[in-house]
Amino acid sequence: MREILVYGAGGFAREVKDVVDAVEEASGRIRCVGFLDDAPGSHGTVLNGVPILGGEELVTEWKHRSCFLVGIGNPSVKKKVADKVQRLGGGVETVFHPTVVKSRFVEFGEGTIVTAGVILTNQIRVGRHVVLNLGVTVGHDCVLEDYATVAPGVFISGSVHIGEGSDIGTGSAIIQGVKIGRWSIVGAGAVVTKDIPDNCTAVGVPAKVIKTREDGWHLK
Repeated sequence: MREILVYGAGGFAREVKDVVDAVEEASGRIRCVGFLDDAPGSHGTVLNGVPILGGEELVTEWKHRSCFLVGIGNPSVKKKVADKVQRLGGGVETVFHPTVVKSRFVEFGEGTIVTAGVILTNQIRVGRHVVLNLGVTVGHDCVLEDYATVAPGVFISGSVHIGEGSDIGTGSAIIQGVKIGRWSIVGAGAVVTKDIPDNCTAVGVPAKVIKTREDGWHLK
């Protein structure tokens, strides 16, 4: 059985532990042994039955015995933490809740987290450290680039391309063939019928761009 440390201690980190727990119950393959959090005041406390063991200093200490999952939904913060784990030599796990439905024609990058009730059809490419949250559906021939986060209840039609670091809001729908740019945000409940450029926020039905950011905004 492989030990897992979840980096993060917020609500989504607890949900990630739920996924790991479900996999452990189904197959005994992995087990969550603790959380990491960069807020020192939380260290030593217990969260959902396991301790918050420490912060980034433990990546080096635990890297030879454990794998890591970045339990952070915000794409820009997730990227920073994932880059830190990689820089410190930590290996990352890819995890799927046992209820996920996926064909054998789906490719996943390392560190990706797929939660309960997700359905993926075929010829789909999912990048590194992508989050597919509760009840998401992904149609044929889609590409989801690294660090994207897809919130609960999102419907992604076929041949959609979701750019690196994009944040797709709860209950939104993306129509077939649409491209979402890099580091863009789609608001909750939006219906995306046309391409969204890089570094934009789009909301509404149909979705319209209401804000454009400078390139590299997510690095600040």
